[in-house]
Amino acid sequence: MMLVGLTSLTAVVVGDAGVTSRADAACAFSANLGLGSRGAAVRCLQATLNAAGYNSGPVDGAFGGVTFRAVTAYQRAKGLVVDGLAGRQTATALAIWGRASTPAPTTPEPTTPSPAPSAGRCAVNASVRVGSTGSGVRCLQSALIAAGYPVGPVDGQFGNQTRAAVIKYQRAKGLIVDGVAGRQTASSLGIWGSPSSAPAPSGSSASVCPPPRGLPAGARQVVVVTASGSRADVDLLVRRGSTWTCARTNMSGRVGSNGVRTLAQRRSGDGTTPGGIFPLGSMTAPDGQTFQFFGNGVNPGVQGPWRQVRAGDCWGATPNTADYNVLVRRTAGNCRAPDEYLPNFQGAYSRAALIGANMGPNRSGNGAGEPALAAAIFLHRHSFDANGNSRPTAGCVSLANDDLVYVLQQLRPGEAYFVVG
Repeated sequence: MMLVGLTSLTAVVVGDAGVTSRADAACAFSANLGLGSRGAAVRCLQATLNAAGYNSGPVDGAFGGVTFRAVTAYQRAKGLVVDGLAGRQTATALAIWGRASTPAPTTPEPTTPSPAPSAGRCAVNASVRVGSTGSGVRCLQSALIAAGYPVGPVDGQFGNQTRAAVIKYQRAKGLIVDGVAGRQTASSLGIWGSPSSAPAPSGSSASVCPPPRGLPAGARQVVVVTASGSRADVDLLVRRGSTWTCARTNMSGRVGSNGVRTLAQRRSGDGTTPGGIFPLGSMTAPDGQTFQFFGNGVNPGVQGPWRQVRAGDCWGATPNTADYNVLVRRTAGNCRAPDEYLPNFQGAYSRAALIGANMGPNRSGNGAGEPALAAAIFLHRHSFDANGNSRPTAGCVSLANDDLVYVLQQLRPGEAYFVVG
């Protein structure tokens, strides 16, 4: 086991009440930890979770998506509030709350289990916000009312009353207060529809990473995008034999300026990235070439067909036209926004992969009156502002160049998937 920068970690045991306890507090922390936290306290949490059989990935001191999923799996198993935050209750149950020089309490404070979906029928599968509609919003509204946060009528319409209730709930639970019901808020309410898989057996390698549920049986690589606003933690998990491993985790990603919205509720131009489970996409160019990867730069060594961007490559993104979400041939002057003339995106599209959201012959938005769910959704390189800071995307997922190259080299057509939420 990797114990980076830690003193000796005492053995953990599980008592009759299912609460972890130990004899001393050589490894402990006393502040809430969540996505983006770093340092010795996170290493302490990761080492303890791994020892308890909840794989949080390498003990690297970076609280990313893998650690988040391990925390939620532990919270769910122990009947704690499922919010992905390692605070007093979770750390006490793990016997690592407090100061390293003083024994941690062996009995946890009373906890109130979060409400669970009714027989699995009520769940939120992707972030919902003002303007969202449908069953996910109704589920959220019902859960908020049950938790004591009135939203008005349960009508499946995410309006100002629902947003106000979400904000009150987030403040009360110590979550990020943004009025958006995403993974952390929905997990805290017990209604997140894609929980982590069961924890791996105790003693397994720290490099083992349980994948999200819902993946097709043939999946062998999965890019997991856990968004918070326009920023995201991105993990690449790779299946080797029957074991899913952490190929690269805690990559800093960007999504749309308005975060993530489930594909069915998303509309082109709304500033969101589609949420859901998508395969590696495929496109046939006007010259007959079928490809999954493309770029203005050098092919980094992808395992599928690569298209070198050339003059005339225009990606149609105008809703309710036949060219919506397909590559067409036009001159630069005739490829006008929102369509994208690919040779003009030398930096961001130096190399990219297609995300298979709303692609193919049955895509929505290419006919009159059809909802334009998604167009030009790629995994590409960050774009930057004048100060060198990465910028939100227009609806894609972006990574730093080194991370992007590594991920693209691993993905294989028919085996690679994206989980965005």
